[in-house]
Amino acid sequence: MKAKLIFLVLLIVCFSCGTNNKPVSDTQKERIKGEVKEVVNTFIKGCEEVNFDMVIGTFLNSPDFVFLTNGSTYSFKEVMVMRPNYNEYLNQKGTIFDEKFTVLDNSTALYTAKSKWIANYKDGHSSLADPDAFMFMFKKIDNKWKVIYYVDSYVNKNVSSESSKGLDQAKLLMNWVGNFEAPAGKDTTEFVQFKSLQGQNVLSLYAKVVSKGKILFEETGFWGYDAANNKIDLSVMVSNGYVYHYIGEFTSPNKLEFFDVNSATGNKFIMERLSDNEFKETATVNNKTTTRIAKRMK
Repeated sequence: MKAKLIFLVLLIVCFSCGTNNKPVSDTQKERIKGEVKEVVNTFIKGCEEVNFDMVIGTFLNSPDFVFLTNGSTYSFKEVMVMRPNYNEYLNQKGTIFDEKFTVLDNSTALYTAKSKWIANYKDGHSSLADPDAFMFMFKKIDNKWKVIYYVDSYVNKNVSSESSKGLDQAKLLMNWVGNFEAPAGKDTTEFVQFKSLQGQNVLSLYAKVVSKGKILFEETGFWGYDAANNKIDLSVMVSNGYVYHYIGEFTSPNKLEFFDVNSATGNKFIMERLSDNEFKETATVNNKTTTRIAKRMK
């Protein structure tokens, strides 16, 4: 954490020293703050109206652009790949609690804000980023202010949606008890076992992916009902050391939707029970969607 902070400070200093070092008057600072604020307002409006072109238009289309969010970094081209994610939103609402402007020189400025954001999706669920803190580094290029460095840090929470109201999340979770198998590639099958823990609203999970009789990797974890948030919590550890954490809810008696709490690209799973012995899994990972059918093992 400290190393990243030092790097950021050095980056800011380098940008500042490499540009016009003439003192900036108070009048000039106020003018720059106003110009930068206009770009920030455009960014916020684009987010709220889920207008990807409006949002991306505030960023500098350059190899120097960096977007850092919750431990992951993205280039301008990688941010462009996120365009399909915006098709999933109905709208967003941002609330700015505190904002600060720092003018470093005539062509470099910083903007920081404390905020919270609620996102409403077309499929009926909602998520809340609270708290959320973000920072823009602006550069003035060709007489236009553009974001060249964007840092976003947040805690994401799924909040109750209209479609989930009235559903007994804990009871519906118990419908998934059993052993299932699903295709996982050529000559490869995933075997999944859900067991109920007596007296608890929790399912233990064990899965293994097998190819030609050889186990490629295993997963252990749980699906648990979190009464405080009325949500289903999924935490899994993979034998290769990877750990993932999803939060979700039943949006209908037969549909369970999970969302990756640490993903900037909107990784999610939809598990839909087609019958007592079959369910469909739709996975969206790194902007790619796949579907497969899992069947109960006899």
